[in-house]
Amino acid sequence: MTSEQQTGLIAASGAHPEAITLKSVSVRARVSGPCVEVTLVQRYQNMERVPIEAVYVFPLDEAAAVCGFKARIGPSVVIGKVEEREQAFARYDDALTDGDAAFLLEQERPNVFTASVGNLLAGEQVELELRYVAKLEREGEAVRLNIPTTVAPRYVGKAAPSVGQPDGERVNPEQRDSVPYGLQLAVEIAGRVSSVDSPSHPIRTRLGPEAVSVELSQEDVALDRDFVLLITQEHAPGKRGANAYVAREADGRRVALLSFAHTLLPTPGVGHEVIFVLDCSGSMEGSSITQARRALSLCIRALSSDDTFNVVRFGSSFESLFAEGPRRFDEATLQLATRYVEQTEADLGGTEILAPLTQVLRTALDPVRPRRVLLLTDGQVANEAALIALAREHATTARVFTFGIGASASAYLVRGLARASRAASELIFPGERIEPKVLRMFERVRTPVLDDVRIDWGGLTVEQAPSELPALFAGDELTVFARIVSGAASEVRLHAGGEAWSVPIELERAEAAGPIPTLWARECIRSIEERSERADAGQHESGARATRPSERESARHAQLVELGVRYQLLSSATSFVAVEERTAEQRSKQPAQLRRIPVALSDGQGERRGSSGGHFVGAMLPMMMAAPVPTGAPFTAGPPEMVALAHGSDMDTSAPALRSRVEVPRASTAREELLDGSRSLLGRALGFLTGQGSAASGSARDEDEETPDRLYELLMTQHADGCFASSEVLLTWLGSERVARLAAPIAQHGEAIVLTAVVVWLLAREAKDRQAEWRPAVSKARGWIAAQSTQLDAASLMDG
Repeated sequence: MTSEQQTGLIAASGAHPEAITLKSVSVRARVSGPCVEVTLVQRYQNMERVPIEAVYVFPLDEAAAVCGFKARIGPSVVIGKVEEREQAFARYDDALTDGDAAFLLEQERPNVFTASVGNLLAGEQVELELRYVAKLEREGEAVRLNIPTTVAPRYVGKAAPSVGQPDGERVNPEQRDSVPYGLQLAVEIAGRVSSVDSPSHPIRTRLGPEAVSVELSQEDVALDRDFVLLITQEHAPGKRGANAYVAREADGRRVALLSFAHTLLPTPGVGHEVIFVLDCSGSMEGSSITQARRALSLCIRALSSDDTFNVVRFGSSFESLFAEGPRRFDEATLQLATRYVEQTEADLGGTEILAPLTQVLRTALDPVRPRRVLLLTDGQVANEAALIALAREHATTARVFTFGIGASASAYLVRGLARASRAASELIFPGERIEPKVLRMFERVRTPVLDDVRIDWGGLTVEQAPSELPALFAGDELTVFARIVSGAASEVRLHAGGEAWSVPIELERAEAAGPIPTLWARECIRSIEERSERADAGQHESGARATRPSERESARHAQLVELGVRYQLLSSATSFVAVEERTAEQRSKQPAQLRRIPVALSDGQGERRGSSGGHFVGAMLPMMMAAPVPTGAPFTAGPPEMVALAHGSDMDTSAPALRSRVEVPRASTAREELLDGSRSLLGRALGFLTGQGSAASGSARDEDEETPDRLYELLMTQHADGCFASSEVLLTWLGSERVARLAAPIAQHGEAIVLTAVVVWLLAREAKDRQAEWRPAVSKARGWIAAQSTQLDAASLMDG
């Protein structure tokens, strides 16, 4: 909304926690193929004795096409209509002045919206119902349904004075640890479903003949985190398919959705310059920084000896692990980075992403290695437009891959940065397994991308959206919409990387209505809005709106209005407005008092940090640094002063469970000597496993301590060159009988070779279901083994 001066309303003095107007929020969603249709209902009631204007700032999926809005007041239903934004506000404001009931829905960001309920009389109740459709994002073989529930606090930074309400305030509602209204949610999934999983909430599922129903297990759960649902559908197109869906608009025009994912896995080329940019601002404190450290540790270990890398931490200020610039990845730099990441906290103040990202992107390029930036953040800032414009400016020299971390990460910023730089993004919700997301991202980073994607529409003339196709990474899905202007064709052809794929298209079997035409229009709107962001990015930085739009911007504004009005879609240039004209007796006789509705603080922040608040939180896996970490010089954040690490026998081995090299007995009585805890780590471990000693790595875990992820712990013991270190997790996983078989091979080949071969065998044998997570580590390990000029059959050794 605007300021009180603009609306002519009287702002209430002080907070009114006992009179919060919003009573509940309910969501009904229907998933059909790659799309979802969502109906969201907000219920308001005025518990005061004066008329009020309730203003609620809330989130939606950044890809949502908001296409319906209506208000129910008792038996009356008022249908909202899309109008140009300023005209809609003027109509709403006039209705307030006249004492009529008025309702306004505005877009502040593609993922942040404001609902205004004007002239709600004492005791009166109203339901606002909005409807949207969205294309679901694919994650591996599943699709991800994401329903945001709260607007996390956004860092605004220093803003110049502006007329009216500053832009940053429009996306920063009052935050409270708890609010009296809750969420009710139900999802229907059409077709045959093989699995449904929610890392965010406990759910109940019910299998029907034609659909699966999903509900929350609890009533009125807190709106303090995104609702996330991962759906794997049977006979879905999946990653290997190319499919076309066609729908028919009311006037007969047809709109196609083309979905394609390739599985080409090119051989990796030269090394890369990889810059990790880690958000250490206060908003990341709690589970988010834990998740970020974990993801960053896995990312660093996925590097190769051909890569150079650096780590940049940022908040109100920023710093680099290597002040002089990126260094080659090897054992010494791995250990430096390990300690740096392990001791990283969310202690750098506000979220100033622009300065460090600018510094990274404008630094002189490596003449050989292409630049890849990996940003890990919750994205809770107000200057998204400036950041996206920066990434787009440097898209020809750097790709910005993004991880959105936390219970309410800004998908708009995370995905927007990746789109602008022709890269990719991943969202990591607390409790989700990080490994597949991190390693899926590194497959994109390390293999050549298909930039030359184009579609041959044959005999069709179409309006394609997006007009410029994004880069295509192995395993990722490409979605393209096209409104058909004229012509005929039975197939279209997609070209990428010197290959071509034929996709059948059945124009005469187009479905009536459906979400595809609306999604085409939404994709057109997004393309126009993102082009506009290049011109007015500085406006968001200053907090002011452009007062003299250029001729080009005026044309874009007109395009947005035309699309919004024709398809009844919300956008940055259009709003929904609905007015119920009242009789003279019913009209409000006094100015409505403004009530801004507070929202729940996002889980993991403030007093909610680390607490489930009575609701489900997925298990957070502990940060386990199993690789050797040297002791001695104290850790400092300015790495020019950090001491370089030594190799081999100079490595500190004061913590036996973390040792990388141990003395191994070579006598024939290997088993007996292994049981001598004074001789080797394997002996101490075997003694622990057989009850004849104690593991030197520490005490047993408390019964109520969360179970660690042994695959993650094992991957963290890999050295830079690819070999694996001896560790408690490996020895425990193998068990005493298999550990006892290691003595003779170790005496013959050496511990590093034997343990690395055994790890490769173990993962292939007992972690097949998580192959995507360990494949890069195993590939590196096999390369190291091959370079040792030795032969060892780990399968015969372990199965014997």
